[in-house]
Parts: sequence; C-alpha cells; structure tokens
Amino acid sequence: MAREAVEILGGPDAALLRECGRPECTQVYLDRSRGHRREWCAMRTCGNRVKVSAYRSRHRTTPTSTPTPHA
Repeated sequence: MAREAVEILGGPDAALLRECGRPECTQVYLDRSRGHRREWCAMRTCGNRVKVSAYRSRHRTTPTSTPTPHA
C-alpha cells in the first residue's frame, strides 16, 4: 500500500488526487471522472449524505401562524 501511495504521489496521477467534499470525511481519492469534477469519495456514502442534507434543508418548512377560520 505504501508503495502504491509513493507511485501515485510521484507519478502523473498526483494531479488527480482530491479530498472528499463532505466536511466529516477524511478520504482522499483519484478523480478519474470525465471532467475531473467529482466532489465526493463515493456517491453511495458521502455524496448521498450531502445531497440528502441539501434536499432536507431546501424543503424544510418553517411553522407559520395558524390561519383563522372564516366565519
């Protein structure tokens, strides 16, 4: 494993090293995506958590005052 790390850090793939965009994650990965725009170490774990969190914050409703009934 150490040998592979040295090969990556000293080779052409070093430019592809990225840190996961999820603040709680400490993973590092090689971004081999087409546009080199990958944000998370894995969609199944970190990407899903970030997207769910963003969705929930967008759809969170604040309690509004109760409408008065029309008489």
